[in-house]
Amino acid sequence: MYEVVKDILVRSMRVRADDIRPAATREEIGLDSLAVVELAELLDVRLGVVVHDWELLDTVTVEDVARLVAERKAAS
Repeated sequence: MYEVVKDILVRSMRVRADDIRPAATREEIGLDSLAVVELAELLDVRLGVVVHDWELLDTVTVEDVARLVAERKAAS
């Protein structure tokens, strides 16, 4: 799921691919609170996975985001 999240970040949110790595924090890749809202919306539209922005704000790294999305995807 990490690669899928990375693809969304790069293609839809224009985050530089070189900046994204599993241990990168949201702040390191430039995801402020508004970008987190956008990411939550994109995850719903592109993957059919409902993850609230406040849940994404509780994550620390890109890997944490991918893990949360994978858990939600498996539960649906």
